[in-house]
Amino acid sequence: MTRLLAILFCIAGLSSCGTKKNEKLAFVGPQQISNGDTLFHTVPAFKLVNQNNDSISNYDLAGKVYVADFFFTTCPSICAIMTNNLVKVQRALKGVENFSLVSHTVNPEFDRADILKEYAAKMHADTTNWHFLTGTKDAIYNTAFHGYFANAGEDELAPGGFLHSEYFILVDAKGRVRSGYDKQGNVKGVYEGTNDQDVQQLANDIKRLLKEIN
Repeated sequence: MTRLLAILFCIAGLSSCGTKKNEKLAFVGPQQISNGDTLFHTVPAFKLVNQNNDSISNYDLAGKVYVADFFFTTCPSICAIMTNNLVKVQRALKGVENFSLVSHTVNPEFDRADILKEYAAKMHADTTNWHFLTGTKDAIYNTAFHGYFANAGEDELAPGGFLHSEYFILVDAKGRVRSGYDKQGNVKGVYEGTNDQDVQQLANDIKRLLKEIN
């Protein structure tokens, strides 16, 4: 699936493809040319609520490299694995400034702020730079699809009744979705949230993006 996404991005002219790794991480999403400048896809404006009942928007993340994912607290399958892997990423970047994690529940009617706070504590997440977000279904599902190219929604056939992407999405300090490359030099597009190698690469690629801020 990751390879398919990368191919789709390449066919659409959305990012650089090839067998050689570039020094700079790829840009993911549609591009436009305006007055000779390339305008890259940016995550649309959103406003949600975190585990402390604080309002969090894309403006609060401006100037920060962050990783986004989708989950729900009663998930019977991969959510705990994904969250544990993000804990590993967080610990690998402990003390690093201008970095955040944002985990969006796909079951906001149940996952209120207090439930998310309990979940964060149970998973040993450091919430100083990790926002567990809730809001309306429309706001979350639209942000998933239009912002991060991710699946999120209700599905009676999915484990727990909700469908969500198993991927981690990397976003740079300007709100643009970015990606590293696989071993063949192809754009990954996203990082598999249950794959140890992808999780390690994500941590390394975050460090590369942080250098762009300085």
